Amino acid sequence: MIPQCFLNGKIVPLSEGKVSVYDVGLLRGFGIYEGLASHNRKPFMFADHMERFHASAKRMEMQLAYSDAEIERAITELIVRNVPEGKEALLRIIQTGGQAIDGIAYDPKTPTFYILVEEFVPIEEHFVQEGCAIATLEHLRQFPELKSTNYIQAVLLQRRKREDNIVEVLYVWQGRALECTGSNIFIVQNGKILTPGRDVILGITRKVAMTLAKKEFTVEERDISVEEVLLADEVFITGSFKEIVPVVSIDKHSIGNGKPGPVSRRVIELFREFARTY
Repeated sequence: MIPQCFLNGKIVPLSEGKVSVYDVGLLRGFGIYEGLASHNRKPFMFADHMERFHASAKRMEMQLAYSDAEIERAITELIVRNVPEGKEALLRIIQTGGQAIDGIAYDPKTPTFYILVEEFVPIEEHFVQEGCAIATLEHLRQFPELKSTNYIQAVLLQRRKREDNIVEVLYVWQGRALECTGSNIFIVQNGKILTPGRDVILGITRKVAMTLAKKEFTVEERDISVEEVLLADEVFITGSFKEIVPVVSIDKHSIGNGKPGPVSRRVIELFREFARTY
């Protein structure tokens, strides 16, 4: 099985997927991004991801190079070509401004567009069953509602995550808890589920978790203080590549009784039931 990608309208071997050194995405970091996984070998919540991709394109004054239907067809073909039967896929959809003009401007009519598909390796199950540790960092992303290719801070934090044996880093800003490097955060207070609703990427797994949880719990979007997070009964994070993971420690401070709580476990059950039949 030779890995392949979709690049500017064609499926080509991954080794031949080349982007110009003058691409404004490389020169100036100007690009948008969507990351998602498959369930039952279908792109999970594809329409929702594309809705967000369109919103990012609008915010960046871009025109999407391909229709949603064309993108979905390319993804379906790449799953067949790149991912063994019985396995799921990790998908990345990227569009940049294309060839730079005068080193910094771009022509919205000639973007660079590509799709990467590889086998999805889920987060280790012991994190789901036993919970994970995270840390905090004072940071507010530029254009926090935008899903861009600017992951500078997240890239810089990968070494810290490995060295400190933590799964995520939670961005906090002026006393507010915001989001993690690649996931959204929820807390549980007296049976109520709370999650930040501004200055964050509105994650698709976040959306699914909220929709499912509302069947059994009260769910509220509002500002959440760092103190509230540390004093919460339960904390969990959500993301396309992590799904739902309980958090039992933040900055080495134990959350609740230091074990995944009943609300987190139930939300995980609801999500997995939904994903199995997607």
